[in-house]
Amino acid sequence: MIDWTRLNGLRADIGEEDFADVAMIFVAEITEHLDRLAEYPANATAADFHFLRGSAANMGFVAMVDACRRAEAACVAGAPPDLAAVADSFAASLGAIAADIPGIADAA
Repeated sequence: MIDWTRLNGLRADIGEEDFADVAMIFVAEITEHLDRLAEYPANATAADFHFLRGSAANMGFVAMVDACRRAEAACVAGAPPDLAAVADSFAASLGAIAADIPGIADAA
């Protein structure tokens, strides 16, 4: 679910204080994007899931990356994307890192 090497590498690269800020910004941006998609699911595009996938990859959210990849492919194929799978993988990933990053689950 989580690529801990990626997540901890990011933390080491930018420092603990900046990492906490980046993590909170990540959660806010992803939550906002997912809320918009949930409100207007017919407007979902491959670009939406490409953005989400890239953001998730930067944080090491492997399960979310996979869900976004499938949703992006569905959009390209003209099929409806599985928004629930993306949102659920985001929530599960947040739960998986909650003990490691205090307050992260509350940011969503």
